[in-house]
Amino acid sequence: MKLAVSSRLTASRPEKQGYLLKKGSRHASYQRRWFWLCGNLLLYWERAGDPQPLGLILLEGSSVYLRTSRMEYGFCLCTVSRVYKMAAECQQDLELWVRALLSANLGYTRALLWEVRGQYMALTGTPSEWVSEEQAWEGEFGALHQWLGEEILSLRDSSLITL
Repeated sequence: MKLAVSSRLTASRPEKQGYLLKKGSRHASYQRRWFWLCGNLLLYWERAGDPQPLGLILLEGSSVYLRTSRMEYGFCLCTVSRVYKMAAECQQDLELWVRALLSANLGYTRALLWEVRGQYMALTGTPSEWVSEEQAWEGEFGALHQWLGEEILSLRDSSLITL
């Protein structure tokens, strides 16, 4: 799968990059691929420095599980649409990749939350009405989503913003 990667994305500094072994959906063998994690996107190429990625994995709603297999440092990356069987080349790489993949989803969501927080504060001028980061993550995401939706509708109705 050939993808056109925007200059903005490739100019971003990745949270993690390096080689992993990935089991293809059509092939029984593992292929060594260069992976690049940025936000909640995991891109991969045949080799480091190749101009076009072979694929992109959206990590939204994903989970990572260690697994026992013929590959010593194997793990599964479970996304909404597919389960990817992968392996690191050593124990240290396994730990670093699993940690990075687990935090990618939360980190990206947290960054978006703080961006929305800044916009909210700029529009209302009332930072004291905003819940703290700890309160936001202690509660259910659905409740936070509902609260933000009500605030946006309220602001739209008061003509402070237009959607």
